[in-house]
Amino acid sequence: MNSYAVDSEPESILDHCRQVVRQGFSTHLKSNRTFYIGDIRLDIYRATWQLMQTIFKTWKQFFVSITLLLIIFSTISALYILHTEANEKKRFQTHALIVANGLHSLCRSGATSYLQLIARLEHYKSLTVQLSTGEPFILLTGPPLSAPEKIFSTFHLLPLTSLSTDIVYKGQVIGTLKGRHYSRLFYPLLTIFSLLLVMMLAGLYLFNLLDNRKLLKHQIFERTKKFRESERRFEDLVNLLPEMVCESDLDGTITYANALALERFKRTESDLGHITIFDQVIPEHAERIKESVIDLIQGQPQEHQEFTASATDGTTFPILTRSAPIYTNGQISGVRTVIIDITERHILEEKLHRAQKMEIIGLMAGGVAHDLNNILSGIVNYPELILMKLPKDSELRDNVNAIRKSGLQAAEIVADMLTVSRGVAASKVVANPNELIQEYLDSPEFIQLQKIFPELVWKVHLEKNIGNILCSTTHFRKSLMNLITNAAESITGIGQVSISTLKYRVDDKEHVHNNLAKGTYCVVSISDTGPGISPEDLEHIFEPFYTKKIMGKSGTGLGLTVVWNTMMDHDGEVQVESDSGGTTFSLSFPVTSRPVEQSPSIDELEPVMGNGETVLVIDDDRQQQKIARLLLESLNYRPTTVSSGEEAVEYLKDHAVDVLLLDMLMPPGMNGLETYRQILTIHPEQKAILASGFSESEDVKKALELGASFFIKKPYVIDKLAVVLFSTLL
Repeated sequence: MNSYAVDSEPESILDHCRQVVRQGFSTHLKSNRTFYIGDIRLDIYRATWQLMQTIFKTWKQFFVSITLLLIIFSTISALYILHTEANEKKRFQTHALIVANGLHSLCRSGATSYLQLIARLEHYKSLTVQLSTGEPFILLTGPPLSAPEKIFSTFHLLPLTSLSTDIVYKGQVIGTLKGRHYSRLFYPLLTIFSLLLVMMLAGLYLFNLLDNRKLLKHQIFERTKKFRESERRFEDLVNLLPEMVCESDLDGTITYANALALERFKRTESDLGHITIFDQVIPEHAERIKESVIDLIQGQPQEHQEFTASATDGTTFPILTRSAPIYTNGQISGVRTVIIDITERHILEEKLHRAQKMEIIGLMAGGVAHDLNNILSGIVNYPELILMKLPKDSELRDNVNAIRKSGLQAAEIVADMLTVSRGVAASKVVANPNELIQEYLDSPEFIQLQKIFPELVWKVHLEKNIGNILCSTTHFRKSLMNLITNAAESITGIGQVSISTLKYRVDDKEHVHNNLAKGTYCVVSISDTGPGISPEDLEHIFEPFYTKKIMGKSGTGLGLTVVWNTMMDHDGEVQVESDSGGTTFSLSFPVTSRPVEQSPSIDELEPVMGNGETVLVIDDDRQQQKIARLLLESLNYRPTTVSSGEEAVEYLKDHAVDVLLLDMLMPPGMNGLETYRQILTIHPEQKAILASGFSESEDVKKALELGASFFIKKPYVIDKLAVVLFSTLL
């Protein structure tokens, strides 16, 4: 038998039956069909069946209960029957004693009256009094059975029992009393059975109620446990989210916040219920949040919204929010909001904006620098040619040499502008940063700087085994010189400038850099004890020509721009930390496992004259052609000039030259790389020297890979040109 459960236990079995029958009547009254008495029987059967299901949870419990009921009933019935039979015998003997006097005196009327009364009261069918001689003295017949009793008798529920006892008078048997008696044990046995059945059912019902209550308590406990576990799991999941989550009621009072939200807003759980969402943003944005909550309650769709949050410690940070209504019983009862801290995004956007601005400025600077280099060729090269022809003791030599130096200084500024021009590749070699720093510290430039600032203390700490880096040594030295010069110039009077190197991995806990890939890096730090840089200036210090110095007196305003672009070109990073106690610039360079390549520098070679070798000058600028021809002739070479790559290819189809002096940019025709490729199809072993007003580009690298020997920058310097030509023709 399957278990049967109801939502609420009835107070009694009768109440349960009434409830089921009432439901049955109600169902029939609501229907339109004819009502039959059989329906009542059906409802009673259904109610009985449901009651049995409520009392007996299983068939085993049913059979065990019925068996125990029968055993107890049989035992009680047997005892009751024995007790009743013994009492009947005693009463029958008492009747015999009462009629003894009448029989002894042969008074028939008195004994007859008494026996008639006994026959009616004790349900005797017949009573007979016999004398000791066996002669009947009194013969009586009891009252007839009623209609129900006749039915019971038909089914042997009122069996007849025979009784007989001696009539004794003063110790002498004077007769015999006989009777036939209807045994009415059926009624008390039925009552006993009914009582036992009711007691059993009531006991089982109460037991099941208690058991169900225990089961219900257990189920409530288990469901509560599961609910709490689900709630804990939900809270753990919410706390694992990288976003902040909070819930508020319709008044804006925050009722829940995950761990990240509490941490970011510097709140505790005890604050929940006492703070509102409007207090968590700057006052200017509180009204916007109120409007968004009203719109949400009114059912208007919500998009991502950006606000400025305010923590309890006074710090502010940008956030992006998305809200949704909380429903309780179909009604909006609150607002659930997901909050994203977009500080990092703002930083990245600012860096991207700065990088784009620097790139635009750099491209402009690169274009100007190329034109300036062509103009400076005359200022640098013509004085060199004049100096070669002037006597050693000529008074004009100093003036001409001053013009040349001014041109070279202008060329250095142009070189800085080319560094600003992002996308112009620099030639990189493997070098040791400690060695490059030491070379600068031993250079005349640094010695002169020490003389200019005699009150400064110079502190140098270079970590051993720093590793090697792949860098443009020129740009590394230029960045180092700019930062050290700036540090010295920022200090008034006594102070200290520190130069140090450090090796680290970016995935270490103490080093967190957003712009660097994981790996090993060398950081070069230059610190000073100056007054520091103001927050307003920090946002602009890397922009070209932004300077607080007197323009033209100390620097050009490109120093820090050169540093920034150098680090970007080297896949590195520059960081600035500044306060009233000083400033620290940190340059991070990726460490390479490649060894340092020992190769002689062009500057270390002695200039050598030519021996009449032929040189084809390929340049689209007539002025550059003329300058190159004069320089080559002064170095004892035989130059020929053409104005485009196409002219060079046509010329070399019928002629051969020892070396090419090839300009890499010759708009609008073929550039230097394409020109060299086509020349190699005519003269596969053709030697070439590449030249450009730009720094070394990707096209220059590809041309060098094809077989070109050197790359030199314009304006030409006669000493370097002589060394390159000699080295190429070896």
